[in-house]
Amino acid sequence: MKSNRSGFTLMEIMVVIIVIAVLASVAGPMIGSITDQGRASATKSKLSGLKSALLTYNSDVGRFPFCGPAACSSYALAYNSADSDLLGDNMEQNILVNEYIGNDATGFNIKNYNRRWKGPYMDSDPSDFMLDSWGIKIAYKAQGNNLYLWSAGADMAHVSDLEDALNAEATEGGDVDDIAISIARVRKAFN
Repeated sequence: MKSNRSGFTLMEIMVVIIVIAVLASVAGPMIGSITDQGRASATKSKLSGLKSALLTYNSDVGRFPFCGPAACSSYALAYNSADSDLLGDNMEQNILVNEYIGNDATGFNIKNYNRRWKGPYMDSDPSDFMLDSWGIKIAYKAQGNNLYLWSAGADMAHVSDLEDALNAEATEGGDVDDIAISIARVRKAFN
């Protein structure tokens, strides 16, 4: 008597499982790379939007955000202090959406500043536009003759020097994944 059993043998099932495992191990890193590329593109878009807001702020107010009186405008430290004091990731600490923090920190005469400030310069919450796609705060830095916006990138850590991030962007090689864009170039280098 002949049996009419149908189905797969254990060996056939094992071969299929092994093939699926091999495909998953090959596809996994590719998917991670695609995700990082998408996040990098989204971060570059955020940096461009933030740059546009800062350029409009500069056009209205007459200078980019920095801490201290007008005499400090040539000091990199004054701009780098603005990174935490004026461009924070919440409504109370971001000059692009809250005109009132500029009165004390920027050294402006209150009446002149209130007349010039025409913001808000960004439509969303600073926790959206001041954080990159990995959730790390975007840095605002002065170096040489330029002001920069700087994202830590996929490794979520800024390299020790902005110059390293800029060189990595230019060569598109190496192990630095930071993203930096120039906001503006000034005639005289920052002190």
